[in-house]
Amino acid sequence: MPDRPDYPGARTVDVHDVVAGIGFADPYRWLEDDSEEVAAWQREQESLTDTMIGGWPHLAALHASVGAFVADGTGSGNWMVEPAPRFAGGRWFRLDRTPDPDHPERATLVVSDGPDRPGTVLYDPNTDGNRQISWFAPSPDGRIVAFAVCEDGSELGEIRLLDARTGDRLADRIPQRTMGPLSVPQWIPDGSGLFFTAADMSSETFGLRTYFHSVGAAAPDEPEPFDVPHGPTVQVSADGSRAVVSAVWPLPQYVCDLPGRAWRPFVQGIDASVAGVIHGDRYVAVTDHDAPRGRLVAIPFDAPEPSDPAGWQELVAASDRVFSHVRLIGDRLVVTGSVDSEARAWVFDLDGGELEEVPLPGRGALPLDVLPNASLVPPEHPEEFLFAFSTPTSSPGVYSYRPGSGRLTTLREPRVHLPGAGTSLCWARSADGTEVPYHVVRPAGAEKRQPSPTLITAYGGGRVAWPAQFPGPVAAFVAAGGTLVISHQRGGGDLGSGWADAGRLRNKQTSFDDLYAIAEDLVRTGVTTPDRLAVTGWSNGGLMAGVAYAQRPELWAAVVAQCPILDVIGCHRHPYGRFAIGSEYGDLDDPEDVTRLAAMSPYQLIENGTAYPALYVHAGGADVACPPGPIRKFVARVQAVSDTTAPQLLRVWDRVGHGTATSRSEGVTHATHWLAFLMQLLDLTPVDPTAGETRPHETTAGSGGAR
Repeated sequence: MPDRPDYPGARTVDVHDVVAGIGFADPYRWLEDDSEEVAAWQREQESLTDTMIGGWPHLAALHASVGAFVADGTGSGNWMVEPAPRFAGGRWFRLDRTPDPDHPERATLVVSDGPDRPGTVLYDPNTDGNRQISWFAPSPDGRIVAFAVCEDGSELGEIRLLDARTGDRLADRIPQRTMGPLSVPQWIPDGSGLFFTAADMSSETFGLRTYFHSVGAAAPDEPEPFDVPHGPTVQVSADGSRAVVSAVWPLPQYVCDLPGRAWRPFVQGIDASVAGVIHGDRYVAVTDHDAPRGRLVAIPFDAPEPSDPAGWQELVAASDRVFSHVRLIGDRLVVTGSVDSEARAWVFDLDGGELEEVPLPGRGALPLDVLPNASLVPPEHPEEFLFAFSTPTSSPGVYSYRPGSGRLTTLREPRVHLPGAGTSLCWARSADGTEVPYHVVRPAGAEKRQPSPTLITAYGGGRVAWPAQFPGPVAAFVAAGGTLVISHQRGGGDLGSGWADAGRLRNKQTSFDDLYAIAEDLVRTGVTTPDRLAVTGWSNGGLMAGVAYAQRPELWAAVVAQCPILDVIGCHRHPYGRFAIGSEYGDLDDPEDVTRLAAMSPYQLIENGTAYPALYVHAGGADVACPPGPIRKFVARVQAVSDTTAPQLLRVWDRVGHGTATSRSEGVTHATHWLAFLMQLLDLTPVDPTAGETRPHETTAGSGGAR
């Protein structure tokens, strides 16, 4: 890249943001506006970025490489994985991206007689404008399928109902908008209605509200949600006798007897998660109460004090293994979790007796389980455990396991592989002495080329694990000779809720310290050097990348922040930002917390005369979670004060949201753009990933610090 770019000018204003009585200079506040001046400034930024990226002679080759690694759509945007096929009424429903010469832009909704057999297309968003299917849910009898359609990149989805036999859309109109995969509805057993949650964007703080829709009924002009705290999912028992509304964390929960919908308190007032399944007259759940890595309990619905853990029946005690989710498959309980951040699954009887471990197809991840409400969706098959599984070198396949059979059935083979790459689990010692795991994915022959260009990917928040799964478009980085590192730092749930809480709220700095420890370990062990090391993250990980850029600029050659929050203090003016910061970082109404948050808010941390590393910020113009206004402010401030020739670039993509409603070609283009920025800085040349016959392999020897 050339010397310091000629950045578009950005005027400053005398504005202060006052939060909890503390004032902060906000000289670029005007860039949050939707004015023509702002639009012109943003167009200049995008033109500069596109010119610098477009001038790289290997851009077309990289685009082809990225496209090959997301051939079935997997991870084309932000590594989100489409749901596994769902079984209902004797048929299978799925989102289909079967590879073909044209590579469908968006997944179609298909019903068939088998999980991967040709079937009937019920809805094709490729013929319906700029729309994308966010989630789908067939009724238990398979007669009707509900699904959400997002438009123009926004994650706010319209619920539609289709007749699964004819493909005709039902006349039902549901006015509320759902919010991505957090809002998958739950049908009552006879298929006459469904519970769902919708995004509430009108309040000061973002929330999810619970509703019920009866099939065939007209929607009221002003539908009223149930008078229960927001929760991601309403669960309905198989016999239709009761329902539970659950907020996985924090509690409370409510239960009601059906067909009426009079909710009464169930588990309340406990600083713990309780998430599970309805089995007869009890709730069988994984909880972290007195068990940071999880244990399995049963709570009677008629218990005098269901909120008193002393009355819970412990089925499986806490241990070194992490319990994340429980599912009821026939008369067996299947618990999924991990050991040392690698996915595992175990089968228990209804009394908690351990029967077997599910023979997973390798060392990797159950990518759908990263969502906290994953197990709250009812089983897709009454007798089989269906799941998606991937490794860092192979894309998700779909598998089935019938408890007691000892045999794993492959329903769909992984469609994409990373040839010749190997994976190792390593450990770094953080500032407080804690050992932090990370996975290293290295191309064939990397040992002979050390140190190598290296990219750390991380999330580190929301009690969400960032597992050792297939990296989607980032596989092109490894195929070109780069090393990929998957961080499992505190703040995420990779080693349980205790691990997450050690990097949340007042402990949030610990999460960043873990990231820095991994970076330093990679340098210490010779995997890379600071001038060949980069870091990226999406959403919460994008904020993490921004903090790493501002707090430890000397560690990195380049930083890529994707869909980030970069003005933590300014989030008090944005509903979703207030929600996100309040749940993970601190209280924006508390002066002590605000002072602490200012030390990890990238916009406030930028200082004059600092030699910052190269920066690329990816944002969506329609992103309701992390809107582009505060991102523009951050980039303007960096460009004004950075004492470096390293480029500081911004790309806001029009009609794009947070990334989960992005079409395949858009996702490939976005990923190619920021990967091109990195690879030309780190002197990597893309290669054709389909060349050669080498299959991926995995190793167990670590190249980093021993545990």
